[in-house]
Amino acid sequence: MFLKPARQAEKRFGPRAWEDFEHGDWWYSALAAWLKQQDPIVFGELMVTLGGVEVPWPDSRIKCHYSVAPWAGLHVQADWHALPFLEESVDWVELPFVLEYVSDPHRVLREADRMLRADGHLLVVSNNPIGLHNSARIMPKLRQRVPWSSRLFSSARIKDWLALLNYEVIHQGYFGPGCPWPSGQEMPLTERLLYQKLPMLSAGYVLIARKREWPLTWSRSQLRSAQRIREGNIVPVGRQASS
Repeated sequence: MFLKPARQAEKRFGPRAWEDFEHGDWWYSALAAWLKQQDPIVFGELMVTLGGVEVPWPDSRIKCHYSVAPWAGLHVQADWHALPFLEESVDWVELPFVLEYVSDPHRVLREADRMLRADGHLLVVSNNPIGLHNSARIMPKLRQRVPWSSRLFSSARIKDWLALLNYEVIHQGYFGPGCPWPSGQEMPLTERLLYQKLPMLSAGYVLIARKREWPLTWSRSQLRSAQRIREGNIVPVGRQASS
């Protein structure tokens, strides 16, 4: 399968809120239902969200939460490639529909990794490339609207990037069975069975990963062997020319 480079010069305008999505209420409700079902443990001192798309956590115990974006109107206005937070100072970083709209997603991930503490958590919410709703991309008018205006990164590709940064994915799954055109009618039985058997055809996916770090410590056996060496036992050895 041919993959385009993740870094591109083309600028894309991502969503600033759920209202920017086509049928944003549908997307919000679908994500909220998935998070409620998974019920991840969300706690810590500080959470940072890139962008203005709110993540509907069922139970969040974060003491301080900041939303950061290059535009005005949120808590902090800053470039996502140079965030104004100290190293290892953040417990949670949220990237809802961010990586598919930035020109350099690798750099944004590295910046998020720089801020996160050891055992901190990273949330990625993205448009599912193989979701049935993406068939609407063949219509030129819809390709200018969110979420069809984004690039498409599969969950496997994002997980590869996270693995290179030494992250462990602890929650993953698909949300939004069906297409974001709510009709007010209940989904037919055959369609429900289809998404139960093939959830990867849903509209979006979620990855929650934990940052892993292993500190380096001296081996006790090496320390003891070093202590046994005494000056009287050391014999200088040099290279001598043979006669």
